[in-house]
Amino acid sequence: MLATPNLYASYMAMLATPITIAAPEAVDHALNLAQQAKERGADLVEWRVDALTGDAISHQAVVRLVKEVCLPCILTCRTAMEGGGFDGPEADRVDMLGTLLEADTLPRYLDVEFSACLVDAPLCVMTQTFRDKGTSLILSTHDFDGRPSDLIRRVADMGAAPCDVIKVAYHAKAIREALECADLLASRPKPMIALAMGEAGLVSRVFAGAWGGLLTFASLHADDATAPGQPTLENMRDRYRFAQINEQTRLYGLVGWPLGDSPGLTRHNEMFAEAGWNAVYVPLPVREGWERFKADVLSCIDHPKLHFGGVSVTMPHKANCLRFVQEAHGEIGSAASVAGASNTLIVQPSGDCRATNTDVVGVIEPLRALGATFDGGMAAVIGAGGAARAACVGLLQAGARVRVFNRTQSRAQQVVDDLQSVGDIGVGGNGPFTIVVQCTSVGMAHGSQPGGNAMEGAEFDMGQVAKDAVALESVYDPLETVFVRAMREAGAQVATGSEMWATQAQAQQTMWANGGW
Repeated sequence: MLATPNLYASYMAMLATPITIAAPEAVDHALNLAQQAKERGADLVEWRVDALTGDAISHQAVVRLVKEVCLPCILTCRTAMEGGGFDGPEADRVDMLGTLLEADTLPRYLDVEFSACLVDAPLCVMTQTFRDKGTSLILSTHDFDGRPSDLIRRVADMGAAPCDVIKVAYHAKAIREALECADLLASRPKPMIALAMGEAGLVSRVFAGAWGGLLTFASLHADDATAPGQPTLENMRDRYRFAQINEQTRLYGLVGWPLGDSPGLTRHNEMFAEAGWNAVYVPLPVREGWERFKADVLSCIDHPKLHFGGVSVTMPHKANCLRFVQEAHGEIGSAASVAGASNTLIVQPSGDCRATNTDVVGVIEPLRALGATFDGGMAAVIGAGGAARAACVGLLQAGARVRVFNRTQSRAQQVVDDLQSVGDIGVGGNGPFTIVVQCTSVGMAHGSQPGGNAMEGAEFDMGQVAKDAVALESVYDPLETVFVRAMREAGAQVATGSEMWATQAQAQQTMWANGGW
């Protein structure tokens, strides 16, 4: 532990739970929620009183919230211009704060927008009065559209202003923008909160303490979040083990687009905990495109505050992962080399990289457990992406004959052309198929075609399925897709996406533990 005050200590960041109060009559319920937050591990409550500024009854409700809360609190009345619900005259906000002073009931922290203090003298005077009486003033700035172009200047100006804490929150559109929070905290002029909002920003919330942040926010329930990408207390405490994240924690994650609530976000972290690893696994959403993948992965590898150990890679970046390691002159595992796609990136402390593919074992082992006959069997693979390529490689190497079905025939033909040297493979066919593997994103809850039928788009005829067939679905959310139901109705034994995922994930853990070499 660093011999510094808690405000500056790394990995001592507090968890603050925001609670929004919509009306004075909701005070009792809000206080009950605060008690729940305390029981779930929150260190602070943030009262969001945007709607409690218009009259004396509302002001007295704020007094009760601050006086009766079971935890130290942050009082926030956020303006609409910075993502809140307060759009009245500043005099209303000043009057509400004045009521607290009259009642001699002060919050531990008062959060006010820096931009408002610059233009409203009475508000500025009021905030300094709170400081004089012992409340710590948080000057904050928010941008829900993206990283502000004048971010560095804003931080410098807030650092020079009379306040106790500065807070910066902006919407990160890429992982590399979220990592800038680490840079801001490394050079913080005083205690600081620096958080990236949005899907790409979660890493800044999980690592807030390790990077030197004062606190981060976590809601009681997903529906209660006050900013996009804000995690729940349960996930921060149990899934990501926030209290244990420190300056030596290794970062792993899931790269792809779009990302749903993958089982990996729970299971990989559980496996790290079971093994006693100082590591955490977080979603790292990267939109389509080689340049985006390259830029974000490089930013993770090169960042001095991260101990980046590698990632799982899902659609649409499996080919990009292979290319990345090839261009970095890293090592390519045999399965990834043959498949032309990688779902696993391993990064050594030196920065050396290795690409491998655990989808192959993820396909073969669940099918084998169902009694699949590979040698001489006829297998249909639906799809032509990275997972489909891995399935084809595994099936061919096991001795099966493979036929590829895809909505775009040219892509199916490309898979066949690339894998002809591995075994008997072709485009389409009449079966009967004793093995059927579905490798598209069709049917995925968070994809572009939730509830869709992958077989229709690929023109796969269910009449070609053998009576004693075995099948595997790669989609794990939901577990029962149209494909799974159709195969079961046809009498096939079916392995779901969760079985494929668990098998390949265990292989990833082994590779990360061994450095992949």
